[in-house]
Amino acid sequence: MTLDPDLSRMLERGRAAGGPPLQDMPVEDARSAMRDMFLANGYPIRHSMDLRHLTVQECGGSFSIDIYRPSDMDGLLPAIIYFHGGGFVLGDAAAYDTHSRALAHLLGAQVIFVGYRLAPEHRFPAALEDARGAIDWLSDRFPDLGIDPNRMLLMGESAGGNLAVNAALYARAQGKISFCGLTLIYPVTDMRPFTGGGAMSGSLETYARGVNLDMSEMQWFCETYLNTPSEGSLPENALPTHPDLAGLPPTQIYTAECDPLRDMGMDFALHLTERGVRAKAECLPGMLHSFMCHGNISPRALRQFFRIVEDIATQID
Repeated sequence: MTLDPDLSRMLERGRAAGGPPLQDMPVEDARSAMRDMFLANGYPIRHSMDLRHLTVQECGGSFSIDIYRPSDMDGLLPAIIYFHGGGFVLGDAAAYDTHSRALAHLLGAQVIFVGYRLAPEHRFPAALEDARGAIDWLSDRFPDLGIDPNRMLLMGESAGGNLAVNAALYARAQGKISFCGLTLIYPVTDMRPFTGGGAMSGSLETYARGVNLDMSEMQWFCETYLNTPSEGSLPENALPTHPDLAGLPPTQIYTAECDPLRDMGMDFALHLTERGVRAKAECLPGMLHSFMCHGNISPRALRQFFRIVEDIATQID
């Protein structure tokens, strides 16, 4: 393991501070802990934005959408439809606020942040329904939002990577929106290893404990999100088994070297290419899970953030 020294020191400080892991906290405390960490450790600048907060009502409930638009830009802009991480249990617009502002500022784009419903209050398929609901909502409104329909990209981190893939498949099936790209960052592409239905990969075994995202934490996320372990084997949750992957837009996957999810992200890219999707995967050295939200304490993590932004820019320009 060649974990970035600054990220290693972050983990050491966390261990020295003590306290229970996220999965042993009350859910609201875990959400607050993640929010505080990301705001303290994340992107170091809070860019000024025009921000709209909206609530989308659907038959199963409601979810939120936050739209970040650079205040000094007019006309049609590209759009990043963004699904956040947090294991379907944690995460919200507040936790990712500086992150979303940075993406909008650096890309000269609107960021459509989807605040999907979280477990355990809303178990599977609530988040999946909200991802699809966001596509329906956007397909009826993107001309009025000042979005260039030829420059829309889906982006998902961790659990949000699963939702971004499902949103892309739904969008293709509906035929209302065509996305120019799909960017997945340390995505959750297969829940079977965490629900008793799949084999352990090398990275799951190597990084099962002590490197930010534990195997036990992933199991807790899945137990909290799913109604039964068998749901982890559904095509929506075990994406390599999905029958419609050939319909995905060009896909770029970024994995972290010191992340238990590394191998499943790399393997998913192979599954996609075998099904005719233009897909690439890259493992970023020295990084751990959620490195995108640790740029304020790790210059290397911040450089990787910029690197991913540059890659997205080539897709939406």
